[in-house]
Order: sequence, then structure tokens, then C-alpha cells
Amino acid sequence: MSRQERRKKNPVRSPSVSEAAALPQVTLDHRWLLVSSIGVLSVASAIFAWRQNHLAVVGGPISVAKTLWLNYMLVAMYIVPFFLWREKTLTPPTRSLFAWLFMSFALRAPLELWIIFFTRGWRCAYGITHDLLTLGLMIYLRWRMSPELPRRDVTALRLATLLQITLLVEIFMAWEFSKLASPAEGIYFAADTPHFHFVNVASWIAVAIGYPALLYLLSRNRREPAHVQ
Repeated sequence: MSRQERRKKNPVRSPSVSEAAALPQVTLDHRWLLVSSIGVLSVASAIFAWRQNHLAVVGGPISVAKTLWLNYMLVAMYIVPFFLWREKTLTPPTRSLFAWLFMSFALRAPLELWIIFFTRGWRCAYGITHDLLTLGLMIYLRWRMSPELPRRDVTALRLATLLQITLLVEIFMAWEFSKLASPAEGIYFAADTPHFHFVNVASWIAVAIGYPALLYLLSRNRREPAHVQ
């Protein structure tokens, strides 16, 4: 029997739409993407600190404590809100809260960087005002939420509480820094000197509490059962 005759006798059948839909789908593990993003940002923060301390650039030297706090703030205000905003297992109101938090800081970043490096007109009061407005927005959005939420949303909102506390700590840090130095003089960071001793000690305390709390709540969020929408 020839090959063409065998093909006519036993034609190759293409899978139907229902069968194709039943095939396993390859999905990206958001957990590893989250961990990778935090890792990349941490490396970038370390490189930034080396640059500030060795190249005499705008902003001045930065201490280890303030580098860790800067990295923590970037993770807490950009990476965590972004991933929780895109987390489809959460209800829309919870995702919306993290979306607004992410967008608030995403809009601030280019404006702040422009003012810092091109006009040198940044003031601590600008950052404090933005933090207060963002904190107020989060409080309002949480007030509007229904008290009846799935367990996973409740866990995610504990992260939101931590981020609100983080904003309060950042406001305190900026206020204390404003008493010791001025961005108008080109000093944007606390150096590892006796002059900034109190700010650095406060930063060490903040990161010693903040990092474990953030990692713990992130791990708790991943273990909660998903909400079926």
C-alpha cells in the first residue's frame, strides 16, 4: 500500500476547539517574577549607592541605612502595588486600591527626578505633601470597601496597612531630614556621619521591622485561597 493510500485510509484528524482548549496552558509564575523584580531593584539600589558614594554626583553620599530604606520604599511603593494590582484572584476594589497607589508614585517619579537632577529645586515639603495625599487616598478607598471580603483580600489589605504605616514613617524621615540638610544645597541623602546620626538610627529601626513584615505578609498572601470571580 502506498503512502497516499494509507493517508486516505487513516487521515490525520486535527484537534477540535474543545480539545484544544483542554490542552495544558503555560502560565507565568507571578511569584518568581515578583522575587526577580525585587532582586533586580535591590542590585540597582546597591549600584546607585556606590555611585553616590564614589563619584561625587548630585545628592551627596548615602549611608547603608538610607540605601536599605530607599530600596524598601521602592519595593513597597512600586513593585508590591503593581503586582497586587495585576493579581486577578483579588476583587476589583482591592486591586483598584493598589492600582491607585502604584500610579500615584509612578506619576511622581519622573517629576521628582527632573526637579532633582535638572533644576535642583526639590524640597522635602513636596515629598511630604505627596505622601500625605497618597495616604489620604488609600484611607478613602479602604473606607469605601465592603466589610465582607474574601480571605485573600483581607490578607492583601494587611499589606496595604503596612504600606500606609510606611508612608507615615517616610513622612517622619523627610521631616527630620529637612531639619538637618536642604535639597537646595544639593544634599538629598543622609550620609554616614554624626550629623545624620538620628536619621540613620531611625532608618535602621525602620528597615529591621519593615523588611521582615513585608516578606511575611507577601508570603501569607500567596498561601491564601484564590477568590473565584
